[in-house]
Amino acid sequence: MELIHQGIAALAAQGSPQWQNGYGPSEDKIRADILKQESYLLKSEGTIAAAAALVSGIDPVYTAIEGKWLGEGPYLSIHRVVVDPRFKGQRLSAKLLHALEEVARNEGIFDLRIDTYQANTAMQRNITTAGYTFCGHIEFPIPDGARLAYQKLLSTAH
Repeated sequence: MELIHQGIAALAAQGSPQWQNGYGPSEDKIRADILKQESYLLKSEGTIAAAAALVSGIDPVYTAIEGKWLGEGPYLSIHRVVVDPRFKGQRLSAKLLHALEEVARNEGIFDLRIDTYQANTAMQRNITTAGYTFCGHIEFPIPDGARLAYQKLLSTAH
């Protein structure tokens, strides 16, 4: 949770409403990710440096996209991505996204989806650099819930 709190503070420092006012990842949500084996950590220098959830099943918010997904097969959603600010500039987001792609391939899923807040330009850059395609807009039922939605169709080869 320390890492999540750092992410919430970093977004606040950027002036972003994302994850603010109790709408960020809660301890209960992180615990549920862990229990469902959908929580992933990336270590650097022996320290937990990044985390994300790789969520299975249909995301109801993603079904109401203003735009169009590239494919309609089974997919995994990447949520709650956070990187320890002490590791900024080490491309850990890219390493984490790549590692999650390998997990998806190993599970036989070749469609990944992710979203981010429109003002989170650093995450947008990380997502597009990792090969994701902008597909449209989605809206979570929370204040400032508008998000940019991206998708990556993975090849079956490693």
